[in-house]
Amino acid sequence: MVSINPTASDIAAVRKRLNQFSCLTTPPQLGPEQQAQICEDLRFFNELSEYQTLGICASTLTEGKTAMEAFLAAFGVTVSLNLPDREGAVYLKFNTLKGAWYLDDYSGTSRGVLVTFHTSESEVAELVGTYGPFPFALFDS
Repeated sequence: MVSINPTASDIAAVRKRLNQFSCLTTPPQLGPEQQAQICEDLRFFNELSEYQTLGICASTLTEGKTAMEAFLAAFGVTVSLNLPDREGAVYLKFNTLKGAWYLDDYSGTSRGVLVTFHTSESEVAELVGTYGPFPFALFDS
């Protein structure tokens, strides 16, 4: 477990673990231990960041909405997204600072959840970045 007052090496270690998923088009298959570690890492960066942006590429609106709500709940954000019906693959984005969402059709082949952490605090600035894609059901236990 990472300390409450993170060091640069704590942040670098988490960043290294999360960056291994960058540039994938589909989320990796994770074993139970790796899944637990990634959930812990994402929650840790969530605590250190000022706000987050989630981007989801999903085959259906239901799949995207379910994943969005699960990730937001894991980050301590309670929302009930009232989204218009949409057929086919979707791109869904949510900004926790503004509480705003965006929904559109998606024709690409990528799938999964991307998480971007934002901060203006120089002592934790190294956490800033986009991580993923992560599996839709990452936070399901």
